[in-house]
Amino acid sequence: MFVAVPTFFKVPLLLITAYANFITFTPPNPRTASDEQSKYSTVKYIVRQVRPPWVRALEKTITQSLVIFEVATILATYLPSSYAERVLPMLAWRPATSALGVRITLTFLLGTLLCAVGGIMRIFCYRALGRHFTFELSLRKDHKLVTDGPYSIVRHPSYTALIMVTIGTLLCLTSTGSWLSESGIMGTLIGRLLIVAWAAEVAWIPIVMVMRVGTEDEILRNEFKDEWLAWSKRTPYKLIPGLI
Repeated sequence: MFVAVPTFFKVPLLLITAYANFITFTPPNPRTASDEQSKYSTVKYIVRQVRPPWVRALEKTITQSLVIFEVATILATYLPSSYAERVLPMLAWRPATSALGVRITLTFLLGTLLCAVGGIMRIFCYRALGRHFTFELSLRKDHKLVTDGPYSIVRHPSYTALIMVTIGTLLCLTSTGSWLSESGIMGTLIGRLLIVAWAAEVAWIPIVMVMRVGTEDEILRNEFKDEWLAWSKRTPYKLIPGLI
């Protein structure tokens, strides 16, 4: 099922998806010192760090590459036919006409919406926490418990935002009508291995985020005691208001 609008309008929506990913997976502050991570030293590495920096960089590169290929394919369809016939075969593993399958679908629109809202939420969280926002589990020197802004709605809104962007990205870039679905790359062994590894790594992120929630709550409760307890009563939900 698809929305009958010109495919060209997919380009700015794809760029929104790309920007939301860039914002979400780019640390707003430098890596914390080891002594500031010491209170999390007993936590499993996979929960404490989420992903090694090189894995995060590789995931971002693949995501942005998929967006670039799809944007290039869409723009190529608007070239004069003589040029399009030369360019499109370089962007697909199927006949050039397969580019006509790249289109806007309701699934894509839902994914874009999740990415846009999640990206905006992530920015609000960066601003609310300031220098205290780090990708590593840590307590900064003179750390303060932030309970206003998005943190007055749920206790871990940045994780909610990240999960939204992650799910939205998968919907945008892997669903029917996407370059990945229509180009034929999934018909090649290398393509399947690369994309399955990328999708699995991206899908793993929300799982780790949920694992981190309990750990963060425990450390913050031990650090801020009554202040944290009062906050948890005012803001009882961790990720989704009224649900979790």
